[in-house]
Amino acid sequence: MGLEAECTVRLGRKTSTGKALLEGERLVFIGEFRLDIPFDQIRHVAVVGNALLVRTSDQEAQFELGTLVGERWARLITEPKGLFEKLEVGPLSRVAVVDVRDSMFLTALRERTTGLAEGRVPGGAPIIFFGADTREALRKLQLLRARMMDTGTLWLVRPKGSKDISEADVLAAIRGAGLVDTKVVSFSKTHTAHKCVIPVELRGGAPRPRPPIVSMIPPSTPSLASRKPSARATAARAKTKPKPMPKAKARTARASRAPAKAKPVKKAKAKTKAAPAGKRR
Repeated sequence: MGLEAECTVRLGRKTSTGKALLEGERLVFIGEFRLDIPFDQIRHVAVVGNALLVRTSDQEAQFELGTLVGERWARLITEPKGLFEKLEVGPLSRVAVVDVRDSMFLTALRERTTGLAEGRVPGGAPIIFFGADTREALRKLQLLRARMMDTGTLWLVRPKGSKDISEADVLAAIRGAGLVDTKVVSFSKTHTAHKCVIPVELRGGAPRPRPPIVSMIPPSTPSLASRKPSARATAARAKTKPKPMPKAKARTARASRAPAKAKPVKKAKAKTKAAPAGKRR
C-alpha cells in the first residue's frame, strides 16, 4: 500500500503534524492542511538535516521524517521504479492475462517475457493479470482464484473513478474469493492494479473457502422423520398428554357415551273374524 510516516510538515508559514504517504508516484500529506504532489511536478528534492525538502514550481515543503527515512524517500522520488518492477514481472516470469485491453501494456509485456498466455490461465500460473471494468466482471475472480498457485499473485486491474466499479466493490470481491489485498499500484493514468495473494494460512494444500451453495437437503442427510425427538420436545408432549381418569369416572364416562339399546318391537297378533250363524255347518 506504499510507505507512510507520522511527521511534521512546514509549508511556508504553516506547520502541521500529520501523516505523510508515499504511494505510487505521489507524495501525500494529511494533517491540518493537505498536500498531494505528483512526482512529475517535483522540481527539486534534497535532505536538509532531518527534513526532506520538496520543491515544486509554486511551493516548497519540508517533511521532518528523520535523516534515514528522508534519504530513502528522496531516492524513491528521484528514481521511481518502472511499471514492471512495481508489478514484479521479470524476463523469466510466466504470466497470464485475462480481459486487460491496454494495448501499450500488452506490447511491452510481450517484449518483457516470453512466458505469456493471453486470454487463458494455465493451471498454477505464478502471475495473473485480470481486468475488471464492471461489477459483473468480478464474478470471474472465483474461477481465476482456483487456477492460482499457492504462492502466486493475481493483479486485479480496474479503472480509476468509475461509477461502474468502485474500490469497495473490488475489495469485497477479493475477500469473497478468499484472497487478501496487499499492495496497490498505479497501473496507468486511467487504471489502478490491486495485488491479491492467497493467505498464508490457506497455503500448502489447506482447504480453500468456497462460495455458499443453497440447495435442498442432500441425500446423505437423515430424513426429518428418522430423527429422534429432542428432550425439550418430549417434555412438551408429556405436559400436554391428558392424565388418566379414576376407574369410577371412566366407567361413568363410557356409559354416557354408549348408545341406548333399542326396545324390541312387539308384533301385533292377527284377529280372526267369526263366521255368520247362518253359514255354520
